[in-house]
Amino acid sequence: MQIYDHDKEELKGLMDRVREIASEPRNTERVKFWQPQPDTARDHWRGTPRPRAELPRAPITVEPEIPMWAAMLGFKVDEFYTNPATYLKYQLKMMIYRYEHWADETCIGTEVPIWLGATFESSLLGAETIYAPDASPWLDREPVIVTEDDLDRLEYPDFRTSGLMPRAHQYYEVLGELLDDDFKVTFPEWGRSPFGVAFHIRRYEQLALDMATNPDFTHRMMRFITDARKHWVQERAKFLDMSVEKGNLYNDEVNTPTLSPKMFEEFVLPYEQELSAFHGGILYWHSCGETTRLAPLIAKIPNLEMFHVGPWTDPAKTVQAFEGKMPLEFCLHPLRDVQQATEAEMESKLVEIAEACGPCPYTVRADGLQVATSLQHELDQVDTWIKVADRVLRNSQA
Repeated sequence: MQIYDHDKEELKGLMDRVREIASEPRNTERVKFWQPQPDTARDHWRGTPRPRAELPRAPITVEPEIPMWAAMLGFKVDEFYTNPATYLKYQLKMMIYRYEHWADETCIGTEVPIWLGATFESSLLGAETIYAPDASPWLDREPVIVTEDDLDRLEYPDFRTSGLMPRAHQYYEVLGELLDDDFKVTFPEWGRSPFGVAFHIRRYEQLALDMATNPDFTHRMMRFITDARKHWVQERAKFLDMSVEKGNLYNDEVNTPTLSPKMFEEFVLPYEQELSAFHGGILYWHSCGETTRLAPLIAKIPNLEMFHVGPWTDPAKTVQAFEGKMPLEFCLHPLRDVQQATEAEMESKLVEIAEACGPCPYTVRADGLQVATSLQHELDQVDTWIKVADRVLRNSQA
């Protein structure tokens, strides 16, 4: 891939600015809100909050989706996910923009994670990825597993050639060449849960029918996907000359009524407990869906370090399910709680969260932001939300 000299000069200037920001007092103060954590190639920057008693208030973060960043900074989404130089340039620009415009607690550092979209893991087992200039990548509609024989024909992914792996290696190589030595590139991780991958490669309607009428086949599929992940993770560790690290579980496909608690306990929980043992712990469990009734079961996953509470999940019942000890990441409804909310509505939701948590460590994210009306309106609403959140959460700490 040809990188022109003027592009390299621009990247050099961006790296210099990120390096400056990383050492500025305002940024180092933000670091104090979070527990130490390993580098991870998650979709967005996410931190595990420190105990409440150590903080002036619960930390907050703002996270537009990539299509909104594209509108803000002027790039095409498909190029971001297919051109490593474009990816690097705008990752650095995102770091700089958020630091210079938003008074949240997102930390800026010299780590650049590679995130190739929500289709990454499923691509390793044969799913096709579709790109668009103004939308995040998503899956082709054709299922990988149509018949039971299709499962028998599947093989563990090849670490070099399966799915998006050639692009993962290209990004890792090009970013490594373009970044200065004091920057670190984080190779993509397998974060999607076994059930999430099954949802993608089998499709939900058929998977729901499998669970109801063919549980043995469902378990065979979950067994294969879990083992495929473990195999791939071991290959990643070998490639990077490191040991297997703690994992993440992305589980947007896990929610009620998609799964009843009984179904979750039978078809999902055992494999996630096994992965926790394999990884030596789970850093983060995520589902944007309604998980209130599932939370007591998710709490049985050993060595789980942070749980995501989506906008449809009950805050108080979730705190209770984890006995008030688990660090919680509250993700607001982007429209209801931020982009189309009045200040009073913003405050009401934040008060609900703060009162539910009590001394439980938590953080609040304005996440999933897209351009719903006009870009300027969305940015004005973000500014308002940051001010309201700072005031409300400081008052709740008193």
